[in-house]
Amino acid sequence: MFPEVSFLSSLDIQTYTEVVASSWKRCQRYGLKPTDPFDDRLLTGKLFQERLKENETIVRHASQIFDTIKPFIQQSGQTALLIDAQGCILYAAGDPGFSKRAEAVQLQVGAVWDEKRKGTNAIGVAITEKIPVRVHAAEHFCQANAFLTCASSPIFSPTGELIGVINFSGKRESYHHYSLTLAVMVAESLQNRLLLEEAKQDQLVTLQELEFTANHNPLPLLSLDRDNRIIRANQAALRAVGKDAIGKPFNGIEGFSVKTIQDSSRTVWRSVAVRKPQEGRHGLYSFSDIAGTCPNFVEKKDLASKAALTDIPVLLLGESGTGKELFAQSIHSASLRADRPFIAVNCGAIPDSLVESEWFGYERGAFTGANREGSTGKFEAAHTGTIFLDEIGDMSLRAQAALLRVLQERTVTPVGSTKSRRIDVRIVAATHKHLPLEIKEGRFRADLYYRLKGIQITLPSLRERSDLLTLVEHWLHKNGCPYRQLPEETKRKLLRYGWPGNIRELHGVLLQASFLAGEGPIRPEHLHFDELDQTDNFECRSDGPSVPTLRDAEIGAIQRALQSTGWNLSKSAALLDIGRTTLYRKIEQYGIEP
Repeated sequence: MFPEVSFLSSLDIQTYTEVVASSWKRCQRYGLKPTDPFDDRLLTGKLFQERLKENETIVRHASQIFDTIKPFIQQSGQTALLIDAQGCILYAAGDPGFSKRAEAVQLQVGAVWDEKRKGTNAIGVAITEKIPVRVHAAEHFCQANAFLTCASSPIFSPTGELIGVINFSGKRESYHHYSLTLAVMVAESLQNRLLLEEAKQDQLVTLQELEFTANHNPLPLLSLDRDNRIIRANQAALRAVGKDAIGKPFNGIEGFSVKTIQDSSRTVWRSVAVRKPQEGRHGLYSFSDIAGTCPNFVEKKDLASKAALTDIPVLLLGESGTGKELFAQSIHSASLRADRPFIAVNCGAIPDSLVESEWFGYERGAFTGANREGSTGKFEAAHTGTIFLDEIGDMSLRAQAALLRVLQERTVTPVGSTKSRRIDVRIVAATHKHLPLEIKEGRFRADLYYRLKGIQITLPSLRERSDLLTLVEHWLHKNGCPYRQLPEETKRKLLRYGWPGNIRELHGVLLQASFLAGEGPIRPEHLHFDELDQTDNFECRSDGPSVPTLRDAEIGAIQRALQSTGWNLSKSAALLDIGRTTLYRKIEQYGIEP
């Protein structure tokens, strides 16, 4: 805000004398003498035009204010001046008679009146001291200016920066004691104009910012006037209520909640209607169905929840059975497309010869054995909704090329048709494979990978999670066994197993164990694990010190070495006492990333 100004007339004589005396001392240090001829240099031409352009805003406002008080200025025999922060006179208005006399000492447009050039004067002192000041007659340092009495007040920007001076000057014998007050009033009026103009600009920028933010907000937003009519709507809202909704009454459209915004006087200002997504529609899973307390897993779940509110592609990574489709359905259920189709496609199960017809559909009679009426493809069936591309890492290169074309062009052409159809789908993809390695081996297209990798979420395997027993309790409760007892030896057996099949295998094991246990507690002998190689998966998850698997220990050692060397492979390999090539292969094998 503006610095507080104090009228020099309110200062005592001693302070007033000190201000002038300080200025005289500065002039003496500058090497000036009272008898020196005045500096008659003027800024003209291009240099002066540049000054005007730099200060065009204050020149415009000052000229308007001076025009308002012009009769008074002329009657009082004074000249009103606008000066920039460097002391250059930019604009003048006033009594023509006095102006002629003032020009004799260069008190005119283009002259610079700082202390170093003109000695002690009201303009120079106001710039240096940043206070309103009057310099009368012989108080001027240069004798040639002793016929003047001048009153000046500094002008400050809304941020408190000195940007100029307002000055009233006249002959000393016709000086008016209220000239200083008038200079301060004009300066304050100019400051208020600048503040108001900046506030208007800020408001305009704020409105533009809000409009931009609203249009890019994934939630439908409506603004209502006092008559409950829609006056603004972002793009998401227009898709929901119709593109012609502006100006129409808002009659409690389903799914929208209304918030009324009021000012301090409690006068209604605006109402805002927000439509929030509804989870779990059409029998799909939602995030509330996903159990887990492991911090790593909760972090992935939170990330997926945030991703759901955007249309950015999501790539779900993780071993088989970690819940990738559960996450895909939950992302759709929490999105603005929740009431639109969710189509799941197992990309690895579609034969190469049927890729186009499965994905894009086909026209009637497109090929031998085709449905007589034709068929709608998966992408067209998912139009306005979500398509879940599961096991994308198992697609052939031919299928990848076809998918990439759809993602780039956002159109599909059914087999046997020459007409393309626009599609609007949200992409969620998933794979258990390490795609960077697949790309390196030439089995997956890099351009498709980067199209799908919008928001990448890697789901932890069950052996990497710390909430195994919580998941067991959740399953038992959900399946009607909330009070089923789990002896400690049963818990230990569950914790020791490596769970190569992850959540899917856990549910299968618990289902069989519950059946075998009947109404009694689930004992270790009721737990039947698949006869798979468990040497790399064995891990003790008891409440005591854990014994990591060989695989986990190797991953941990590699990660610590890489972190300690700033991912310098040569140094890390030396720390681990293995070859650089071996280290690189293990990084790829385990999918270790910075």
